[in-house]
Amino acid sequence: MDHRFKKFYEVARYKSFSAAALALGKSQPAITLAIGSLERSLGVKLFERNRYDVELTKEGKIVLESATKIFKEDELLHKKLAKLIIHPSRHIGIIDSIAYLLYSSAKDSNILSGLEIMVDNSKKIISDLLTDKIDLGLITGQLGYVPKDIRVKKLHTEKFVFVCSPKLKSKNRESKIDDWLAFNLDSTTYAHFTKQFRKLGLNIQPVFYSTSLELLKDMALTGRGTALLPYHMVKEDIASGRLIKIKTPPLTRPIWAIARKKNRSSVDDLSKQVNNLLIAANTKR
Repeated sequence: MDHRFKKFYEVARYKSFSAAALALGKSQPAITLAIGSLERSLGVKLFERNRYDVELTKEGKIVLESATKIFKEDELLHKKLAKLIIHPSRHIGIIDSIAYLLYSSAKDSNILSGLEIMVDNSKKIISDLLTDKIDLGLITGQLGYVPKDIRVKKLHTEKFVFVCSPKLKSKNRESKIDDWLAFNLDSTTYAHFTKQFRKLGLNIQPVFYSTSLELLKDMALTGRGTALLPYHMVKEDIASGRLIKIKTPPLTRPIWAIARKKNRSSVDDLSKQVNNLLIAANTKR
């Protein structure tokens, strides 16, 4: 819509140049210039100025009738276009512990805005990225061959700790853990940590396997074994005494952000936010 008609409409509405200027957030001279320009363009006088306000001329009333229709059509046009505009969301594949981290921080940030999230294992996330089912992945494990069009960014490592219920504290757990509530045998995380155990000389024996970190945590809370979990998932429980931390050498898991190179801006933006969350999550309160 011609900005002059908008200014004309508001002057006619308020019967005042100064009130129209205030409503539009413009200066009064800007309103006066716009009305003068419109009058010259149409070749008619639109307003009669008196001591207290302004009144439409006969020609001004005709112009107002048309301007009102134009104004309403302009509003309707923008409403129709707004309904047709689809604001694209990013499809993200993430491992469960990072999902926990993101959702626990969502109340304090807008990090999940515009994201459609799928929680899965790292192998499935890589597969979905290669078939364009997702735009970005947050995975763990050691990366093997990566196609040329995949961008990889290493994030801060994820700190893990062994925890158990206080009722199991009496057992000697620093030299041997024989009730490990473990990750599934075929998972990237299981392979990663069993390799770390061998390097560190830790004697760890699994007694249960699950893909769910939440289930493993619940089992540890109820005294059914010792779980190896991300520190950010259990630090509140450790602080409150619901779980106790088993002393071991540092145990960490690598986190990688992967995306098609065409989505470089997406991976840089989200991975930076996740990296900051990981750094904060790995520190003690």
